[in-house]
Amino acid sequence: MLIRNLTVQDTGNLLLAINGAFADYVVPYQLNTDQLQLKMASEHIQLELSAGVFEQNRMVATMMHGLRAINGSKIVYNAGTGVLPEFRGQGLVGKMYEYLLPLMKQQQVDEMKLEVIERNQSAIRAYEKNEFMICRKFLCFAGEIKTDDHSKVADIRPLKDYSWTLLQSFWDIEPSWQNAHQSIEIIQPKALGAYIDDVLVGYVIFNPGNNRVYQLAVSKDHRRKGIATQLFAEMRQQMPQAKAQMNNVDEVGEELSWFLKKQGLVNFINQFEMKRVI
Repeated sequence: MLIRNLTVQDTGNLLLAINGAFADYVVPYQLNTDQLQLKMASEHIQLELSAGVFEQNRMVATMMHGLRAINGSKIVYNAGTGVLPEFRGQGLVGKMYEYLLPLMKQQQVDEMKLEVIERNQSAIRAYEKNEFMICRKFLCFAGEIKTDDHSKVADIRPLKDYSWTLLQSFWDIEPSWQNAHQSIEIIQPKALGAYIDDVLVGYVIFNPGNNRVYQLAVSKDHRRKGIATQLFAEMRQQMPQAKAQMNNVDEVGEELSWFLKKQGLVNFINQFEMKRVI
């Protein structure tokens, strides 16, 4: 078998490899061509830092990596590692890391990150063998949004411009890679802002097409007033089935987790964020 970098000509083969590898995953995962292209763009996947394992011309395993400069450091994110079922148990994940690590060192990458489902112990062990350590626990929520009566404290209207310095001041937790502002600016989802006297005091960013909520936050000076509930109620009106899913909520964000449960969402699965310093 041959291990090499991915190229733009591998897109079709890559799609088949991803869908084949994740068809029997803990949470089955399938993409179409457009979704794969959006994933590669929004997660800043770099082909020169990604690899495939090939048997003749068939891709039987793959590892995709995104790259961002964050706080002065070069961070690589594992945007997807998959091995076709019949090729598992051959150490292909470790072999792809052996191939890619020298390339990352050449590009002076400082740290590698990935996410793995909490109960996928075989994957966790494989990453630990490659010197990754658990650094955060993410909670994933999904369900039908409840519409309890709520007071109208704020004026809810579309949020057209992202002032990330202001929005970040509302945060208790850092978003995961897929929910970070670098991804949002490419995905261009919908956003609603909550205003009091024309001052932004809260916001929600979401995609009604797939029911995903990317970010939700309220200014620390305006919490416990029903502003987040107002935002969710307005967002619900724009969701085709009144359902929502919010992935990768840092478990230390207890207020956000409590709020999501109160809105009818259920914590259906958890993930670990793991990292390795290079």
